[in-house]
Amino acid sequence: MFGYRARIGYISPSVIELNAYDFYRIVPKGVGLVGVACMVGGWKDEAYKEALGQLEACARELGRRFCDFIIHGGAPLVLSQGKGFETSLIGKLEKITGVPCTTSIVAAMDAFRDLGVSRLAIVNPYPPDLNEKLVQYLKAWSFEAASVVSLGGNFTETSVASTGDIYRAAKRAVGEAGHADGIFIPCANFPVVDVIEDIETDLGLPVIANITSQLYVAFKAIGMREKINGYGKLLRML
Repeated sequence: MFGYRARIGYISPSVIELNAYDFYRIVPKGVGLVGVACMVGGWKDEAYKEALGQLEACARELGRRFCDFIIHGGAPLVLSQGKGFETSLIGKLEKITGVPCTTSIVAAMDAFRDLGVSRLAIVNPYPPDLNEKLVQYLKAWSFEAASVVSLGGNFTETSVASTGDIYRAAKRAVGEAGHADGIFIPCANFPVVDVIEDIETDLGLPVIANITSQLYVAFKAIGMREKINGYGKLLRML
């Protein structure tokens, strides 16, 4: 039976591309993904507003699909609204669906706390204005963005970034940070999964990626304690 151990609902910020592929590479057998998309059109405030307007409909659909936990993906949508929005968002999703929920930036911060990480070297494909929102948002929650290295690129091109470029960007970010204690690599459609272990091995710091932090929080919430190897320290902590 599909999802006999757990059914994880996922509200994708845009098309379901790498996020589904990475999900099934990582999760144990018997765990299924139930995905919908709110279709944010780009890294612009108007696009965020339109996508946020789709969230209730997305949540209602997932609420009909017997999910055990629901993840809202897409940090930019939450960052655009500032500190405090995440609490009301999660509350609304949980009220609609009747199951525990999180949103990507909250999952990442939960992972930071469990790893004892507060000073971050950050790698992502975001434009400068969005990275400024990210830095200020993390600061409001007492996390320091010690460095930010963006690979840039078009909104629709994030999935074709080179893993070598991501690895080198992580190395650069750690060097620029000085004394980082963790590496944060957000973005739902960024191909980081293949280099998490390489980065952690060579740089000696834990990597908190979009998909790994979300699955870590989801599995903790539903009581799944199966240790997952090959995708970084965070998932091994389960």
